[in-house]
Amino acid sequence: MSTVRVSAGRMPNAGAAALGVWYALVVVFLFAPIAVSIVYSFNLGTLGKQTALFTGWTTEWYANAWNNQSLRRTVQTSVVVSFWAALISVVIGTALGFALVRHPNARVRGALSGLTYFLLIVPETVTGVSLLLFYAVTGIRLSLWTLVAGITPLAISVTALIVRAGVLTLDRRLEEASADLGGSRLQTLRFVVLPHLAPAVAAGALMAYVFSFDNLVVSAFLTTPTVNTLPVYLYGSLQYGPSPAVYAAATIVFGFTIVLLAIAGLLYRVVRRRGAGASPSRPG
Repeated sequence: MSTVRVSAGRMPNAGAAALGVWYALVVVFLFAPIAVSIVYSFNLGTLGKQTALFTGWTTEWYANAWNNQSLRRTVQTSVVVSFWAALISVVIGTALGFALVRHPNARVRGALSGLTYFLLIVPETVTGVSLLLFYAVTGIRLSLWTLVAGITPLAISVTALIVRAGVLTLDRRLEEASADLGGSRLQTLRFVVLPHLAPAVAAGALMAYVFSFDNLVVSAFLTTPTVNTLPVYLYGSLQYGPSPAVYAAATIVFGFTIVLLAIAGLLYRVVRRRGAGASPSRPG
């Protein structure tokens, strides 16, 4: 019996160790290219071009990227497009996320839920081609605003799902108490609902900003020589021989994205903790 117990005890440990090794290998496989690109952003290179061999350390390419007017213009475009996409996503996504949980008609909730997930699963290439054909047929010239219109639907879906998670943790009794005290719907929304949903809305806004800033596929169809985004510029630069400045710019974007995602993750944890704290007090 003791032999059986020892064998039964070792098998789970061996399985856990194997899964741990497999997980580590997957993480290395996924993040090794990013780590290499970060290291090569400090590579001295040869004659202003990236080389396979690491020829020495330098931070010159970060200054080079900063002084590149075309690169700075694409960063400015990406920041403006992402800002407007995030702002529109917060307004529409918050209302959509609230309606996904609180709309009195179950069929409407189902339709809105289907629309939200449909926007998420539609391939971005289909979205890009469809919008490009639409603008061509209607005669609408490609601009910064057509780019915002192309990127925003996906960001709205992301924001709506995050806000929906926050609404699920909202205790209805707080709204009922506000109504009993004479508060109007607008006052309840302003002083009860929105403060509770603030972390979820902020997390949704940050996620929408990150999704819009990093969007490559839809942007590749809707950009022009005068309205170009940073991801499209970096992708185009790689086709003519990578410059270390491109790696430096990509490293800055990666760090910027990680910081925003970390803030969004912290805000989402606040929402989850509020939900965990509110659950025991809910009526059965």
